[in-house]
Amino acid sequence: MGHAVLHGMIAVQQGLLAAARTVLALVPAGFALAACSATPDGPAPAEQVGTSEGAILSSDVLTRANEWVAVKLKYCQSANGARDYDAACSTYCSRQSNPQWDPYRSDCSGFVSWAWGLPSPGRVTGQFAPFVSDITKAIPAIDLQPGDAVNNSEHIMLFKEWVTKGSVATFLEEPGCSSATPYAHALTSNVTISGNSIHVAWNGMTFTAIHYGQLEAAPALKGTLDTASCDDVTGWAQNPDKAASSISVTLTFDAALGKAGAASRVLPADVARKDLCGPLGSCNHGFATPMPLGLQDGKAHTLYAYATDPSGSQLLAQAPKKLTCAVPAIPAGVKRWVTDPTSLAAWKLDATLDVLSLPQASVDAVAKGPDLPAKPRAVIADDGSSPAVWLVDGATRRHVVDDASLAAWHLTAVKTKVATINALAQGPDLPAAPFTIIGSGGGSVYVMDVAPTSPAGTSPGDVGGAGGNGGPAAPGGNGEPGGGDPTAGNGSSAPGSGSSGCAIGARGGPADASWLALLGVTALVRRRRADATIHGAHRS
Repeated sequence: MGHAVLHGMIAVQQGLLAAARTVLALVPAGFALAACSATPDGPAPAEQVGTSEGAILSSDVLTRANEWVAVKLKYCQSANGARDYDAACSTYCSRQSNPQWDPYRSDCSGFVSWAWGLPSPGRVTGQFAPFVSDITKAIPAIDLQPGDAVNNSEHIMLFKEWVTKGSVATFLEEPGCSSATPYAHALTSNVTISGNSIHVAWNGMTFTAIHYGQLEAAPALKGTLDTASCDDVTGWAQNPDKAASSISVTLTFDAALGKAGAASRVLPADVARKDLCGPLGSCNHGFATPMPLGLQDGKAHTLYAYATDPSGSQLLAQAPKKLTCAVPAIPAGVKRWVTDPTSLAAWKLDATLDVLSLPQASVDAVAKGPDLPAKPRAVIADDGSSPAVWLVDGATRRHVVDDASLAAWHLTAVKTKVATINALAQGPDLPAAPFTIIGSGGGSVYVMDVAPTSPAGTSPGDVGGAGGNGGPAAPGGNGEPGGGDPTAGNGSSAPGSGSSGCAIGARGGPADASWLALLGVTALVRRRRADATIHGAHRS
């Protein structure tokens, strides 16, 4: 009976469109007009194509659609919890609840309406082209682009992509309660096209290719989210129009980009990867970053990744990914209080991504150290004599062991007079990355640090006293702070040097078991090392 009503509507001449809309308005609420579309709440507005709703990128359309696909959202011809008049479905719609999805029908046209950002509960098939052309229009099937749709009187599907243009395509659909897959899913099928028509072998149906007028093509960006593990996140991204240039990647967690609740992080996609050189024409498009500590909480999280440049953003292939990471053990040492949110921001620590919530008792059990400085201060020799980077921590300087640690702490080194650097006593190496915690009861945030009895580290002594990155040790090097490791006097770097601009291989002076006490006793520790000066480094 529902089919008869719709076929009667289709028979109305286009010149009588207003009359057809009147017929739609008179159909009883809940009465099925088509195999997968319930009755509209009222007649469609008489507007020009693409003027009824806000513009939306094709990448956002697919992101919204994939939210339903990811959870296999159950088919209903009504809003969640409402009466469902489709005889093949349950009397009432009962599906996964989501405040944004709940007002929409999860039938084929409700699915497309949600993806395109149209008002809930969504339009029906008879309110899209070729039947109504206020916001959509028929297009040649060969011109279908991601985010477009194919429609007929009984069914509508989103077009995802061409596998082989003109002959094989992937679609997204809500197929119906009587389907073998009665939920949102993707399908790939052979197709046959002719003009505006496209025949889909998967379901044996012929459709009209249609375009939503407010749909905008996504930027010409591409890439892949290769891995999302509890150790790291890796992948690549590129703008093919500027193939040799690097762009950025935006990671969002637990919500798509721009949506409420999305915690985000932007990083450069500029890592050289040999496997990209051939396929992309250049190599510097990789990215890798540790999984944020704050998400290693034993709970399920969803990671989205987007190629990003001034033209916009594009969801990467193989994104989003879901993962659950076990809670890591608290490292040995002391906890240092981050005194207020301003200080947390100064250290560039994100309250969601970088702070791990732990049982209050576990946090309370950790011994307290001195407060963390209100803001970080990283320094490097102003005369270029040493590439070592130091964090100034009260009356001490702490060696930043390598570039990865410098990035993990979000530090930027400021050129500083070498005399000023050497006047600070050398403390333990800075931990490789911040481990920031908060108790489940809320309140204080702490950064874990090494214990007060920790030695001064295997990093450089006084700036200028070591043969950094293979340079010779200063004259008179005898292993004391400033003199460098005697084994480095022949120009070789001591263990741990590597090629990093932050790491100098020569070992520092003897352990200072009371380095934490020095943090508040600056006047007692401002002294020179007599064995070497700043000018000793890199001499011929």
